[in-house]
Amino acid sequence: MSGCRPLIGVDGCHLKGPKGGILLSTVSVDPNNNVYPVAYAVISSEMRETWEWFLRLLKEDLQIVRDYEYTLISDKQKGLIPAVETVMPTIEHRFCVRHLHNNFKNAGFRGQALKFALWKAAKATTVQDFTRRMEELATLDEKAAWFHDKSPTHWSRSHLVHIQKVTCY
Repeated sequence: MSGCRPLIGVDGCHLKGPKGGILLSTVSVDPNNNVYPVAYAVISSEMRETWEWFLRLLKEDLQIVRDYEYTLISDKQKGLIPAVETVMPTIEHRFCVRHLHNNFKNAGFRGQALKFALWKAAKATTVQDFTRRMEELATLDEKAAWFHDKSPTHWSRSHLVHIQKVTCY
């Protein structure tokens, strides 16, 4: 990952072939803003133990000593959150806003205006701007307070630690 940003994206994808399984993958972002594949593994089931195994190998392979210098982005897969807390306890763990938006839509919040308002809140660079964007979201649909249960420390740029602000979006 030499030359890549200190950003690690992890995901799991169910394989539909005759053998089944789950493909775990890790990517980063290179200096040209391109997605750079880092690691992958095929596992039989997605659970805490398999995520811990995968993250330990990743940490060792990338020689990550100070995980607080990295940001990990995920869609909150089953078992991943406790595995991250165990293997990389000081990493900045963020949630993928695209996946949060899909959950938002599935909860009944649809339409381009809500989508754009959500993305403006996610991309806000200051807490004041974030608060204003969330108020705009609430004026579009007062029930959109659904997002108030989702800590902005996990999904809004305004709540990133300073060292990572320039690397995630």
